[in-house]
Amino acid sequence: MIPVIEQGLLLALAAMGVYISFRLVDLPDLTPDGSYVLGGAVAVVLLHSGYGWGFSTLMAALAAGAAGAVVAFITTRFKINSLLASIMVMTALYSLSIRIMNAPNLPVPRFDTGKITSYEQIVGKTPLDDLLGDVGQTTFEASGMRAVKIPFTNTADGHDLILIAAVVSFAALLVWLFLRTEFGTMLRGYGRNRFAVRVLGVNPNLFAYTGLILCNVFAGLSGALFSMYSGFADVNMGIGTVVICLASVILGEIIFGRFELMYGVIFPIIGALVYQFLLTFAMKYGYRIGFKPSDMKLLTALFVVAVIAARRFKKSEVPV
Repeated sequence: MIPVIEQGLLLALAAMGVYISFRLVDLPDLTPDGSYVLGGAVAVVLLHSGYGWGFSTLMAALAAGAAGAVVAFITTRFKINSLLASIMVMTALYSLSIRIMNAPNLPVPRFDTGKITSYEQIVGKTPLDDLLGDVGQTTFEASGMRAVKIPFTNTADGHDLILIAAVVSFAALLVWLFLRTEFGTMLRGYGRNRFAVRVLGVNPNLFAYTGLILCNVFAGLSGALFSMYSGFADVNMGIGTVVICLASVILGEIIFGRFELMYGVIFPIIGALVYQFLLTFAMKYGYRIGFKPSDMKLLTALFVVAVIAARRFKKSEVPV
């Protein structure tokens, strides 16, 4: 039960970023599929270089935020749709992450000496393997790798849960306080009516940059922490991140949509936890009806389409 909550909270960080781009500023952004991996790659490489986990996590989040800034620049400067711009940047980040790790995957340096013969010996098996991408067989030489101190123990004793919950709560509190400011109010207004922001004499491009950077900062932060938590960074672990996070946001809106708690910041957190529990339940008992873990992404995509279609259909109904 504890690992499920931990993984759900890690997913919630990325979901908060998707909520900011898709809901608050209304700029659909697919970059988190790449910035999630970028965050993990930067964090693990910095750990290999001997930096502490705090500094590595911070730099990973900033690197992912830079990817969001690139998307905003392409969108505002060249007047390209944010979806198209994010697809181009997301594609580029795939190669960039491999370049940073100098390999398709890289383990967290927890070993001092010895030869590691397979990738699974390093990372083990986690419930999120089928959620965030398949992991291939790779051979690693651990000689020369020195153990570094990371915040996670993976002992399911509540230590990791307290730490992850503290990070998520602090991040949500910061976003809530930010949205209460004058600039945060204008940011929310930008998502609802971009033309009204021009009347206030503020450059609307500033809000596009802010929203997309924050979106990817959270995605990179989530990817960095997940890499430390699972013990590796892999170039395929970000596949489907946006769809999964969007499903989490929608689940949260379905549950608490009427209350608008903390400007909706609570939606992705609750939704991510519910999604993770549904995923775990499906993986544990779905085999009885022929369900396979690899089907989860298909069902997630169908769920998102069904909910969006139902909402559009409901809005188009004309009362008699």
